[in-house]
Amino acid sequence: MPIYEFQCRSCGYVFELLLMSKDEMEDVRCAKCSSPDVGKLMSAANIATGPSKSSASPSASTPSYTTNQCQSGSCTQINLPGHTKG
Repeated sequence: MPIYEFQCRSCGYVFELLLMSKDEMEDVRCAKCSSPDVGKLMSAANIATGPSKSSASPSASTPSYTTNQCQSGSCTQINLPGHTKG
């Protein structure tokens, strides 16, 4: 489904919308202050994968992520099992 992430240029609020056509893009307003002055943000792809064939426990092989608010919009940090931050 086409879910888009927007940020209001008036109040800075970040929100997501499900839009089924390009025509709906013209009518987007801020979900908080109703301003029409919004910009579409770059979003990370949502990728679904099948079950792991690893012998590790499911919780050990499942990526975790955290989402934070920052000046450029929302920032997502993904922690992959078996990898360390360098």
